[in-house]
Amino acid sequence: MSLQNIHLKFPLLLLFWLTLLRTFAQPIATDTTAFERNSLQHRIPLKAFIIPSVLIGGGVALLDSRTREPFQTMNVVTHLDDYLVVSPYALRVGLQVAGVKPNIKLGDEIAVTIVANVLAGGVTEGLKRTVGSLRPNGEDRKSFPSGHAAISFTGAELLHQAYRHKSPWISVAGYTLATATSVLRVANLHHHWGDVLAGAGIGIASVKLTYLAYPLVKKQFSRHRKQRVKD
Repeated sequence: MSLQNIHLKFPLLLLFWLTLLRTFAQPIATDTTAFERNSLQHRIPLKAFIIPSVLIGGGVALLDSRTREPFQTMNVVTHLDDYLVVSPYALRVGLQVAGVKPNIKLGDEIAVTIVANVLAGGVTEGLKRTVGSLRPNGEDRKSFPSGHAAISFTGAELLHQAYRHKSPWISVAGYTLATATSVLRVANLHHHWGDVLAGAGIGIASVKLTYLAYPLVKKQFSRHRKQRVKD
């Protein structure tokens, strides 16, 4: 797929995205679980998707420029990015070990973590194979979008959703770790700036979409299971 075709189709994809979000964001009756109270308070505002949409759009806009400034002339700096990518997840585990409780039950937390990562990974890998952007180091044509950025920002957004009721600094820490991962991916010749911007947007959006859809799926599954027991 050419870059021109991608730029022409992006507005249509964005329109479809917003239509889907508006459908999910209708008022929904919820039960009294902590997860549903915090994630679906009558309506999910579409403004929550502004940042990931801007990040993804910025990434698409930068596909032609393929810029890495100010790292354009630098070689590999460190391999720390391969470890930092999971640091937001490690921070979540550390907080729970320390007794800092999230606003989501353990079972729900595991479920949304799996679903969000599968969604982010699927979108990222699909775009890598479709776009075929060459990496700065010439290793392969899977530069756009950045998988490391998608994974780390998925973890940061999950951390934010689970602990935003405790302190904003927990969210800041998670996003800082994800940002450091993304910057190092550019510095280490693995990606251009557009790649990590798009990856970050995909990661954040995947968590938000999961938080929209999961309570609905869980409720339908629960009703189906109860109906089967009655039958």
